[in-house]
Amino acid sequence: MDDPGPYALLGRLAVAAFVMIAPTLCFLGLVRGLERLRDDDLITEWQRARGIEHDVTEYDDVLAVLASGAGVDADSSSMVQCSACGAVNRTGVTYCRDCQGRLRSS
Repeated sequence: MDDPGPYALLGRLAVAAFVMIAPTLCFLGLVRGLERLRDDDLITEWQRARGIEHDVTEYDDVLAVLASGAGVDADSSSMVQCSACGAVNRTGVTYCRDCQGRLRSS
């Protein structure tokens, strides 16, 4: 077999480095994006960009924030309070979003 030249060897090393590093960078980007969604930074930026004056802390549910920006009324009667920790949850869910305790069905 012929010995690869220096440029062929450099090309192979570049491809090997890309194959090893690219999935790691994609994974880290996904994790950072999910952390950003979890921290509601995107919701705050979305509100600021559209001139919505509501504060995120006044809502317990991200869907209520999005509904308020879309002109849809968030119905407070569709919420249920957890008897264990007092967190407000949507109706129809089985477990509390904060303490993971079982909610009573109404």
